[in-house]
Amino acid sequence: MRYSNIFSRLWNASRYSLSGLIYALKNEQAFRCEAAVFFMISALIMFLNIPFNLSSVMIIAWLFVMCLELINSSVEKAFDLIDEHYRPEIKAGKDMLSASVFIAIICNVILWLNILLLL
Repeated sequence: MRYSNIFSRLWNASRYSLSGLIYALKNEQAFRCEAAVFFMISALIMFLNIPFNLSSVMIIAWLFVMCLELINSSVEKAFDLIDEHYRPEIKAGKDMLSASVFIAIICNVILWLNILLLL
């Protein structure tokens, strides 16, 4: 494979990913809230001068929440395309996706409390 082809594919994949992030920030309220939390966590980490290894864990854990939210939002959009009318199976799927984000947030709160209590 030619290097120019690799870089072209990488460039296009990066553009598509950035486009998805921009769409989520513009159109998904939950993702905007989670992005705001990300920036607050980052500021708190710098203000408290949390060691790099612990701050890395805090940031990566929250980015995982944001990744789950992107999956949640995209699958919900796909569900909406399947059927616009209320169906209990679709509601259950949407609720389970939401639950995965909720569990990840709970895990983050426990993690942050443990880290902050260590300081």
